[in-house]
Amino acid sequence: MRRAYHLTATHHALDDLRHRRLKIAQIDELNDPFELWAIAQPDRRLRRALRETKEQMAKHFGVLCFSLHWQNPLLWSHYAERHRGVALGFDVDEQILKPVSYVKERPVFTQLTMEVAHWLLFTKYIDWQYEQEARIFANLEERDASTGFYFADFNKQLILREVIVGPLSDLGIHDLRQIVGSSSTVTITKARLAFKSFEVVTDHRGVVMR
Repeated sequence: MRRAYHLTATHHALDDLRHRRLKIAQIDELNDPFELWAIAQPDRRLRRALRETKEQMAKHFGVLCFSLHWQNPLLWSHYAERHRGVALGFDVDEQILKPVSYVKERPVFTQLTMEVAHWLLFTKYIDWQYEQEARIFANLEERDASTGFYFADFNKQLILREVIVGPLSDLGIHDLRQIVGSSSTVTITKARLAFKSFEVVTDHRGVVMR
């Protein structure tokens, strides 16, 4: 098992905790337009094949996105409601969790195979490396009737271990314990901005009593 963190806005985090599930991100809704597009495309036929492959994969597959750390302030700014959100820490089965690779140049492939498409799903431009992202490739099976989204339930391969409250969040420990459970093995901690570095660190004073 490997610890991985899913950073999100507070209302999404609370919904995840209540329903014990994570939203599966659909490929065509990810924030990097180069998703499944990170190879050089000098040939028009390759571009067409790549476009069609991406469209087909987006219909049937999605990803669960994590970071292998939570201390980078950019993560909180971009994914956790500008430091007002939450990081959920999971123990994830390493057999299904695959780290993203980061490249400077777009490699050239003469053929588009499923192996190449799978490689593209876990490859991004090097400027994204601050995320230290890892992903789980997931099937899109049944939409949630109330939200229209796809979800993956917490399970033995995806075990919730931590709830880290953002530096600017006003969530209280009482509210969280009501959702997580007072006897839960899940640890709840508060984050703060570091005093001597550009990092987000643990606030040992803990989450406020509210």
